[in-house]
Amino acid sequence: MDSSPSTFLSYFHLFFISFALLISTFLVSHGKKQKRVLKLPPGPPGWPVVGNLFQMGNRSEYVRDLMPIYGPIFTLKFGTRTKIVVCSAELTHKALIKKGQAFSSRVWDFPTRAIFSCNKFTVNNGLYGPVWRSLRRNMVQNMLSSSRLKDFKGVRDAAMDKLIQRIMAEAEINGGLVWVMRHARFALFSILLSLCIGLEIDNDVIEKMEQMLKKVLIVSDPKIDDFLPILSPFSKRRREALQVRKQQVELFEPYIENRRAIIRDRISRIAEPLSGTLDLIHRHPHLLTWTLCLT
Repeated sequence: MDSSPSTFLSYFHLFFISFALLISTFLVSHGKKQKRVLKLPPGPPGWPVVGNLFQMGNRSEYVRDLMPIYGPIFTLKFGTRTKIVVCSAELTHKALIKKGQAFSSRVWDFPTRAIFSCNKFTVNNGLYGPVWRSLRRNMVQNMLSSSRLKDFKGVRDAAMDKLIQRIMAEAEINGGLVWVMRHARFALFSILLSLCIGLEIDNDVIEKMEQMLKKVLIVSDPKIDDFLPILSPFSKRRREALQVRKQQVELFEPYIENRRAIIRDRISRIAEPLSGTLDLIHRHPHLLTWTLCLT
C-alpha cells in the first residue's frame, strides 16, 4: 500500500469533498422544508446537490436539446443557483420590455467576480436602483450619446490607422498571413481605453492592459466552488483573484490619477479668472448692473 504524502493528500481531499457534499445535501433538504416552494417552469431532473451542473458542462447545445422537450422556458439548477432559461423571442420581449422593471436587476455575482466588480458597482452587473441609474446615465451622456460619438471620431480614426498599419506589418513579415482577430481586438481595446481614460497611451502599455484583462477573465471564470460555496475554503481561487486584482489596480491607477490631475488643472484654470471677476463684482456691485444692461 502506497503511503506517500501525495496519496495521503488525495484521500484527505476526497474525504473533505465527500463531507462537504453531505453537508450541502442536508442544508438543501432542510432549506426546502423551511422555504415556500416557488412555482418554477419545468426542467430536466438533476443530480443531488450539483443539479444540472455536470449535465450542462461547457456544452451550449445542451440548452438547444432541451427546447423540444420542455418548451421555450425551463429551469436549470446549478448547485445553489437556479437559472430560468428563456428561448423564445416573444417571452424575451415580455420579460425585458413589458415587465422590464420586474426583471431589470442583476443576480448576485460569483464571489470571485465580485472582487473585480467592486461589489457590483459597475453598470453591467449592478443591482437596479439609484446607483445603477446614475452609472448608466453617466455612460450614455459621456460615451454613447450622438454628440459624444462625434467628438470621439478622431479616436476611432487613429485606432483604424493603427489597425491597418499593424495588419500590413504582420503581412509583410509572415508572407501575407495575418492574425486579424488579435489586431481587431487591439484596436477596439485602444478605443475603449481612450474613451474611459481620455489619454493617448503607448502601444506597449495597451498590450499590457489587454493581457491583464485576459488574466481577469480567466481567474473570474466560474468554477465548481462558485456554484457550491461550501467548497470555497478548499479553493485557492480567491487568493489568486485578489493578487490579479492588485496587479490590475497597480497597472491602471497611474493613468486614472493622471487623467484626474488634468481635469483638476482645467477646472482650476477656468475657476481662477471667475473667482477674480466675482471678487471684483463683490467690491464694486454697480459693475453687475452695467453688465446686465449691456447684455
